[in-house]
Amino acid sequence: MPLSNKEISTLIVDYLVKVTEKNDVSEDVKDSLNVAIDCITDSFEFERDSTSGLIKSKFYNLSLPELLEVAMENSAKENVTVNVPKDELENDEETKVKAEKLKLEGNKAMAMKDFDLAIAKYSEAISISPNNAIYYANRAAAYSSLKDFEKATEDAESAIRVDPNYSKGYSRLGFAKYALNKPEEALEAYKKVLDLEGDKATEIMKRDYETAKKRVEQSLNLEKKESTPKEESVTESAANAAAGGFPDMSSMLGGGLNGLLNNPQLMQAAQQMMSDPNAMSKIQSMMQNPSIRQMAENFQNGNTPDFSQLMNDPNIKDMAKNFFGGNNQQQ
Repeated sequence: MPLSNKEISTLIVDYLVKVTEKNDVSEDVKDSLNVAIDCITDSFEFERDSTSGLIKSKFYNLSLPELLEVAMENSAKENVTVNVPKDELENDEETKVKAEKLKLEGNKAMAMKDFDLAIAKYSEAISISPNNAIYYANRAAAYSSLKDFEKATEDAESAIRVDPNYSKGYSRLGFAKYALNKPEEALEAYKKVLDLEGDKATEIMKRDYETAKKRVEQSLNLEKKESTPKEESVTESAANAAAGGFPDMSSMLGGGLNGLLNNPQLMQAAQQMMSDPNAMSKIQSMMQNPSIRQMAENFQNGNTPDFSQLMNDPNIKDMAKNFFGGNNQQQ
């Protein structure tokens, strides 16, 4: 049934009364609005105090701004023409209005930080109208406010299934994934937001994307750092020898003869050896070792010995400990 002029006027008067009561305008403007209210109520023959009853019975207790919000959201959606009986259309519109009323109540609860109530209201709206992506996205925000990011993820994904082009669904998903320490998935969701919004993307949307991107880069750098084996430097190897051990001979000999002659560790060991008064006797003892004699013969024949195999010889290891560690006990 079409609305009467009187019923429409009640919405206008109700809005003007609330504006004056909230002092949203100056005193001069308030006086003008009161005059306008009196003119409207006189013209359509009703009292300003009766507007609340009419709005409750005719408009499901929704104010003029709330009804306009519902109308704008509905107009943004694509209209599909189908052959539906008139009575079913009327029932469908009534259902939509009820669901929108519950959504608005949920929004008010969110503003008051009563997140449990907001979830309850959004859930009622979903039960009435389960194919509205906005209701799922709003409930996802409420769950995130309670730090229940798993349920927030589920609702955000539901919003995306209902409307794959609803950017706020991806935004809610990105927030929940980031909170769950899944920056790669958050980055993917935020990238979808920017793709959908294009030139209309806000600074907040761009900032969310950059934040997730930075987190992903930090994670990759950390993984790379942790996977790189730590190599002992020449200084650390020399320090180990000075502390009572002996140099890592395998690292000295690993480069063959050229590496051997140019290795600073070997030069330091040679200096240490020459300062030992018992050096000659130790060298003579070393030359009695079959492995050393074999190595000398290889050099004479122009062959490069297998240093890695040589250093696995227990006798060589014992000599190295004795030779390089003998003077390190002195203070």
